[in-house]
Amino acid sequence: MVDRNRPARYGVGERAALKATGQPVEILEVRRGEFIPDFVYKIRVLAEKPARPYNLSVPEHDLSDLRP
Repeated sequence: MVDRNRPARYGVGERAALKATGQPVEILEVRRGEFIPDFVYKIRVLAEKPARPYNLSVPEHDLSDLRP
């Protein structure tokens, strides 16, 4: 069960990583999910050149802390 009163794990402007690929991302927007009981983050994937950065919306469980 999800605690609906807990704060979001990440805030706007913070950095995290996609769990599946480890790619670094920047958090652009945080909101509550409509169909899932968790936070949804609009993120910018910080791709390395020659790839270009792109935006996605992902649930909180698809993000992990950025490792230095």
